Amino acid sequence: MSAPSPVEKTIVVVGLGKIGSLYAACYGQAGHRIRTVDIGDGADWERVAQVPDPASVDTWVVATPTATHLAVVDEILRRQPDARVLLEKPACYPEDIAGLSRTVRRHPRARIIVNDVYWHSEAVRRFAASVRELGESDPIEKITIEFTKNRELDVANGRFVDTQYGEAGYEGFHMLSILRAILPAEQYRTYLGAVPSSVTAEMRVRTTLPGLPDVELYTSSTGAIAFPELAGFAFPDAVSREFIAPSAIPYGSEFRYRFADVELRSGNHVTLVFEPLFGADPDHKNIHAVHVRNPARHFLIAVNHFKEALLTQLDLLRHLDEGTTLVRPAEHRFLAALGSAMFTGTFPQTTENEKYARIGSEA
Repeated sequence: MSAPSPVEKTIVVVGLGKIGSLYAACYGQAGHRIRTVDIGDGADWERVAQVPDPASVDTWVVATPTATHLAVVDEILRRQPDARVLLEKPACYPEDIAGLSRTVRRHPRARIIVNDVYWHSEAVRRFAASVRELGESDPIEKITIEFTKNRELDVANGRFVDTQYGEAGYEGFHMLSILRAILPAEQYRTYLGAVPSSVTAEMRVRTTLPGLPDVELYTSSTGAIAFPELAGFAFPDAVSREFIAPSAIPYGSEFRYRFADVELRSGNHVTLVFEPLFGADPDHKNIHAVHVRNPARHFLIAVNHFKEALLTQLDLLRHLDEGTTLVRPAEHRFLAALGSAMFTGTFPQTTENEKYARIGSEA
């Protein structure tokens, strides 16, 4: 599905770090009028309060550090109570979720969504459709999702390290988006409300529950690959020999081992592999693949899912009813609990009301 054709909008991007700059570039290339807020050089204004005529702003993008999100959203809504806001993930830190809820209640005309790239990815949609098609007669037995990259050079160069969500703050929201696309809604809610069977410091999270498939999520920022056998077949031989067979992505490498694999009761597999043409195509970051083992079907999806998601969500904000928010606090709480478990070894227990609290109306 291609992104909607743009109608020119005035978009104010708050925060011009790496992610904020990507937002500005994407929306500028799509023909929108971009204005920026940042305390650094090159922005149009230093503070939201300095933006003239806020009623003329079609959409606000908040891409500042996570700890400042709530304060920035508060300031935007004070100036434009019916604002449309696209908020970079995470929406906020766990202790600010209640504060964000209060902000939303005070501004019942606001529309706020949290950036959810993989939920809006055509590659994920094609993968989920293949799983549903086969799953009608062959139930899901296990789901494995791995997002591994060696980020040690990034950290050495000053990349932000999340001290609250921990390892889960890098890739956890993306992995949950894929899991949400696969599982029926009721099963997904049950998953978020459950205590995992095991959690390791490298963020290997296994959950086994009656009535649910086994689910294993894994991410490593040191390049340690956990499941080379599940997606290694999809990459060029040279990549498999250098990175996947040794199960170690070296320091400084740009290679990312990202996949989602569904094992069905029959033993059949459906596997979504991101960027399988690394080292073989200069545009490898925008080429993804879905593989069905039996009967053998393989197809490529050529799409920049970051740009696709940003344009799709911009259009979504334009059509949302006033007072609609898509923040997914249950996912934030789940990942915050994972972060705590990785730091302390104990997965926090929460009450039913806390687990299923919703901010506004969520899809």
